[in-house]
Amino acid sequence: MDRSPMSEPLHLVLVGGGHAMLPSLAHAREWTDAGVKVTLVDPQRWLYYSGMVPEHLGGVYAVDDIRVDLKKMAREAGATHVADRATALDPEARMVTTAEGDTIPYDVLAIDVGGVNPALPDAAVGTKPIYRVRALRPHLKQVLDAPTETLGLTIVGGGAAGVEVALNITGRFAGAGRPADLSLTIVEQSGKILPGFPEGMRAYAARLLRGRGATIRTATTVDEVHGSDEGRAQVDMRTDSGEHDTIHPDAVLWSTGAVAPPLLRKSGLSTDERGFLHVTRRLRTPTHPRIFAAGDCGTIPELDLDKVGVHAVKQGPDLRANLDTTVRRLAGDGSAPAASDLTVFRPYPVAPLLLSTGTRRAIWTAGPLWTARTWSLRLKHWVDRRWIQRYAPERWGRVGWRSLVGAEAASDPDGTE
Repeated sequence: MDRSPMSEPLHLVLVGGGHAMLPSLAHAREWTDAGVKVTLVDPQRWLYYSGMVPEHLGGVYAVDDIRVDLKKMAREAGATHVADRATALDPEARMVTTAEGDTIPYDVLAIDVGGVNPALPDAAVGTKPIYRVRALRPHLKQVLDAPTETLGLTIVGGGAAGVEVALNITGRFAGAGRPADLSLTIVEQSGKILPGFPEGMRAYAARLLRGRGATIRTATTVDEVHGSDEGRAQVDMRTDSGEHDTIHPDAVLWSTGAVAPPLLRKSGLSTDERGFLHVTRRLRTPTHPRIFAAGDCGTIPELDLDKVGVHAVKQGPDLRANLDTTVRRLAGDGSAPAASDLTVFRPYPVAPLLLSTGTRRAIWTAGPLWTARTWSLRLKHWVDRRWIQRYAPERWGRVGWRSLVGAEAASDPDGTE
């Protein structure tokens, strides 16, 4: 089924405009100028940068501060944006099928579709894909704009994502002088929030949350979430000791990790137990040398990396380089490059993590080490704003370095505390 090298233009298909895909999309003009057809398949126009979403909910960032216009990037690169969801992949026929039933042939395929929340209830807001979290924004705005309104929010999942959102939302209400108008509950299945992180860091985050009136329920499983006639959700829970309880928040955030979307599970390609594609350290599938995957949707078995944004961002340039090598080789002699010709992804020895806390201090952690300082918030803002500056120049392109290292926080939006 191989096409002769010059019989028709090569077609590079990018499925999913995730964090790891942006360097490739930014590079696409070089491919299209060389006669390569490039297609981006993603139902969303905007990529919301995951590192900035919690502070968006905290009021630090406006929506235009945290998003990248995928449609505009594709247009400026001479690529086609198919605003639809890929639902099927045939690796043998080299074909992608969309939800609308359109079929898209490819010569080279790159996938960055992330993950989805497992067992997401209809009455809850998911955190995967990250754009869903913005559904909380209207709840926050409605309450904060009305002095007599209150908000009940339950966050299911006490990992880094859920805790960072909780810290920013509680910080925002505290900064507005209205901590009593927020009833926030974190429900975590394990014995402590932030499992896997240093004990001191867990205690620090819990102390901040409880100091702002939040409730933390550990060793507790959510059995069911459904809507009620009053417009609120109903959350049925049980503790490890067998006690049952029900609460009725206004909104529920489902922050329970990720599994692969059906597209990957049904592809026939090798996957891990959660359905994410197996890839080598070249970010290429081991059986199909024209298929690449990066970000959360790819698993490198020998590395066992957590599904966090820091790895996706670091994989981006390597994915772009390997796609470029593959496209050039196929255009030259019609063959896929050998593994030795591709760039090897090298993760951080210990992946650093920066969590905003709703104060002028951010948590920095790497392995067993952690600290919470103002410099770490400035570092987080520098890292986040420098990254998005490359892809959202209209908003961040003219921003000076002082603004890139500002210490604005949910409880102190002006950074003047």
